[in-house]
Amino acid sequence: MATEPPTLTPHQTKSVLEAGALLIDLRPREEFASRHIPRSINVVFSRKSLPERIATAIPPGPPIVLLSGKADIAEAAVETLQRVDRNPLRGILASGTESWDHAGLPLATLPQVTVEILWQRLHVAHDELMLIDVREPFEWKLGYIKDSLFISLAEIWRRAYTLDPRRDIVLICEEGTRSSTAASILLHHDFPRVANVPGGMGDWFKAGHPTIRLP
Repeated sequence: MATEPPTLTPHQTKSVLEAGALLIDLRPREEFASRHIPRSINVVFSRKSLPERIATAIPPGPPIVLLSGKADIAEAAVETLQRVDRNPLRGILASGTESWDHAGLPLATLPQVTVEILWQRLHVAHDELMLIDVREPFEWKLGYIKDSLFISLAEIWRRAYTLDPRRDIVLICEEGTRSSTAASILLHHDFPRVANVPGGMGDWFKAGHPTIRLP
């Protein structure tokens, strides 16, 4: 029978993270954007696909700590991940960011960029914005934004070192969830100027903005 991972205090969590563990924030992307623990990775909880989502986001090996604002989600995540031996589970911070904040530890935010603001910035001369599309290849072929860079979510961790941290980097996917994960990965790698498009390409298409479609 698998051993239940411990529930950690904020300072215990901080120590585990400093020892090399990764913090997986299971909350919805909106909550992650408004306040999150620095260097945490936003992998939105899914009972069906959580192991796959984590495997897509982070490399195998490093131990993980789970963060959730809801005890039932934390319990379900533990149950789902106990069948997977890819990243050892070191503990749970089940109080969301509240206890972390009350302990006087710092929190961070993830800026959000609407498709209208993105459209405007893409048409400003000399804007240093880099738009990265993290969808799957078949989605990219159905229509992408001119001058965007295609790096699927599964490649973001590995290819982070090839990107210029001095530029404003905006991440986009279909609806904003995968791009939130990708943005959190770049924040984890100390990129200071990262933002997410919460409505994703879905909002871009609805707004009628042009795309390029491969033949």
